[in-house]
Amino acid sequence: MAIVSILSVLVFSIVLSIVEIPKMLRQKLYKELYTFIVLLSFGTVLAILKSFNVDIPNPSDFVQWVYSPFNNIIRELLE
Repeated sequence: MAIVSILSVLVFSIVLSIVEIPKMLRQKLYKELYTFIVLLSFGTVLAILKSFNVDIPNPSDFVQWVYSPFNNIIRELLE
């Protein structure tokens, strides 16, 4: 079943690229093209990893880790 989801993600990414990239090149939207390629590649890789049941960390865990020292300081001040 994983191969079906991987193939569908790849087909969707290829079709989306075939439709969008020529439009951006004609309009000379190079910054948008770069952003599109980076985000599409990132999303495609994440979708493929998810189909292999790889544990992908949640971005909110990183935010919680960054702000945890401030949480402890504020908690101590309020006690």
